[in-house]
Amino acid sequence: MEELAKLEAERGTPGYVSADGKRVASNEMCTFLILNISSLQLIPVNMIAYRSQYGSVNPAGIIAPAIVATAVSTGVAIVYCKVKDRNRLQRYSR
Repeated sequence: MEELAKLEAERGTPGYVSADGKRVASNEMCTFLILNISSLQLIPVNMIAYRSQYGSVNPAGIIAPAIVATAVSTGVAIVYCKVKDRNRLQRYSR
């Protein structure tokens, strides 16, 4: 986030300062945050450990559904960011 803030400062983009003078997150910052929150996990180690601890017959059986679920959440996050960015660009290009 700090590096993205430096990038915005280098760009000198006035669009990321609100009317009252406070700084606002850039689109890149929002995209980075949303992708971090969607958290793509390839191997859900904690869930495997919990399932093993509680006597599951197949503790690693959660891997495929977890990969699908996190891939879907990451895909939705990317689509959301692109749609919001496109709407912002259309709004300011008028």
